[in-house]
Amino acid sequence: MLEFPMIPDSFLQRLNDYRSVIDNELLSLLDNHEPAYLYDPVRYVFSGKGKRLRPILVLLVAKSFGTPRKTAMPAALAVEILHNFSLVHDDIMDRDDVRHGLPTVHLKWDESAAILAGDALFALAHIELTKLGKYSLDCIRIFNEATIKLCEGQALDKAFEEINVVSLDEYLNMVSLKTGALISLCCQIGGIVGNTTSEKNAELSNFGRFIGQAFQIQDDLLEIFSTSKKMGKSLGSDVLTSKKTYLTCKAIKSNHRTWNQLLEDVSGQNMEQDVLPKLRKYFIDTGIAGSAKKDINNLVSQAKLCLENINSDGDDLLHFVNLIMSRKN
Repeated sequence: MLEFPMIPDSFLQRLNDYRSVIDNELLSLLDNHEPAYLYDPVRYVFSGKGKRLRPILVLLVAKSFGTPRKTAMPAALAVEILHNFSLVHDDIMDRDDVRHGLPTVHLKWDESAAILAGDALFALAHIELTKLGKYSLDCIRIFNEATIKLCEGQALDKAFEEINVVSLDEYLNMVSLKTGALISLCCQIGGIVGNTTSEKNAELSNFGRFIGQAFQIQDDLLEIFSTSKKMGKSLGSDVLTSKKTYLTCKAIKSNHRTWNQLLEDVSGQNMEQDVLPKLRKYFIDTGIAGSAKKDINNLVSQAKLCLENINSDGDDLLHFVNLIMSRKN
C-alpha cells in the first residue's frame, strides 16, 4: 500500500521473540483463576491472535534507553491489557461480531460477561503497573490520563455517527484521542521506565501521537482496500453504519450528494461482491485514497522528526514505524 524501507530480519526475529514472551506472560496472569464465568472470557481475549504492537513498542522504547525487557515487561503488559479492555467494550458498543477472526466476547458469551471481563482487564492492568517500583506512580498517572482520552475519543466517535458533516480536523482530533493516546502512552511509559528526561518524554509523546494518527488513517484504508481474511474481521461496516472515517469525511466534504447517492445505490447489496468494489473505485477515482496515503506519509515524517530530537538508540523505533506502516492487516 505504501512504500517503506526494508525491515532487517534481525529486528523481525526480535519482535517475534517479544510477541511470544508477551503471549506467555499474559496467559500466566490467570493461572488457576476462578470463577470461569469471569476468567474464561479474559483467557479468550488473551489467547487472541493480536499482533501485540503496543506492548512491543513499550519494550522497544525502554530498550532504546538501555532498560532490560524484564524491567519494562509489566508496563508493556499493562498497555496491552488496556488495549484489550477497550476492544471488548468497543465491540459491544459497535455491535461487532468478529475480532482477530474469532467471535467477539459478547457474541461468544453475552454482554454481561463481556462487560465484566472488560472491568477485570482494567483492574489487571493496574496490578501490573504496581510492579514497576519507583516508576509506578508516574506510570499509573499517565495510564489513567490516557484511559480518559480513550473514552473521550470513543465518545466523539459515537457522537459523530449522529452528525452528517464532520470536518477532517474534527476527525483527526478524535483519532488523536481514540488511537493516538494509547500509542502515545506506550512511548511515554516506555520512556518513564527507561528513566529518560521529561523533555525527551514529551518528544516521545508527540512521536506516538503522530504514529497513532497515521495508524488510524491507514486502518481506514485497510477497512476498504484489504480483505476480510487478512484483517480477521468484516470490512466496510464502518462506512455503512455511518461511522466517520478519514475516507468518508473527505467524501462528504468533496461532494456529499454523489457520496450519499453511492451509499443509497449500494444499500442492501452484497458487501464483498458489490459494495467494496464500488467503494474502492470511488475513493480511487476521486483521489481520496491518494490523499490518505499522502497524509500518512506526512504524519510519519513528523514522527521521525521527533525521534531525531531524542538522543537514544532509535534504530529499532524507525524499523517499528516502517513495519506498522507497511502492514496489510
